[in-house]
Amino acid sequence: PGAKEHCITSDDLFSLAAPPGKTLVVGASYVALECAGFLHGLGFETTVLVRSVPLRGFDAQMAGLVVDHMRELGVEFVEGATPTSVERLDDGRKRVVWRGADGAEASEEFDTVLLAVGRDAFTHKLGLDKVGVDVNPKSGKLPVQDETTSAPHVFAIGDVVDGEALDPPSALTELTPVAIQAGRLLASRLYGGGTRRMDYQMVPTTVFTPLEYGCVGLTEEAAIAAYGDDNVEVYHQYFTPLEWRVVTSARRKAQEGYAKLIVHSADANRVVGLHITGPNAGEMVQGFAVAMRCGATKDDF
Repeated sequence: PGAKEHCITSDDLFSLAAPPGKTLVVGASYVALECAGFLHGLGFETTVLVRSVPLRGFDAQMAGLVVDHMRELGVEFVEGATPTSVERLDDGRKRVVWRGADGAEASEEFDTVLLAVGRDAFTHKLGLDKVGVDVNPKSGKLPVQDETTSAPHVFAIGDVVDGEALDPPSALTELTPVAIQAGRLLASRLYGGGTRRMDYQMVPTTVFTPLEYGCVGLTEEAAIAAYGDDNVEVYHQYFTPLEWRVVTSARRKAQEGYAKLIVHSADANRVVGLHITGPNAGEMVQGFAVAMRCGATKDDF
């Protein structure tokens, strides 16, 4: 109750007529943490309400490093909490009530409440059932194989694709560059004699939190699920980026750069995942993605 009337989304955040003030971010996706990070960086008191796990779909250990760093900067996290109501007070502030994992209720007042809990596809009025297109009833998204829906003459790319239904599952269908590339390859196959299909796995991805996180390939959890614990080796190292070495003040461990290499040991030590935190991490993984697509091994790295 009150969510639709008194809360905003990440789109609205960039067109506010006044500063957001004390802000509650509901959700722990990359959109939620990125918004919380830059709001705090601009000087606004910021709290993140987390229902389950931060950065779902990303490597759990790396997500922990990102959250730990944001906590050190002063962003407050309320974990295991689900909002139950939003009420607008006479002074314009919003009183948010949430229920914790133990069932106890708590509340606090905020100037702005930002919902970043994911989006459903608005497909229920398109009449897709009339042409035989299967739809995920929960999210409204469409299961596809090579961008083809269950109706062979209907295709889908981007946010509307049900990434959980891919084999293997991928959340990267929602990223703009991924959707653009999928569309290019689809058009080439339909009209240009092309044969290449979109690879939704080996895509370099960045989370633009205060401690930038770049990754490509499998998470540690996904690699173990795919190849078995005995066939996966993880190499990791903390490092101090050069641009941090000139800073004289001491830095805590969570602020250090961290690199993690996930290797399929049963396949000639082929690198199947790379995860980096630190300045410009997103730029770093771009080149490594090319190497991994070419089958680079641990020795190559």
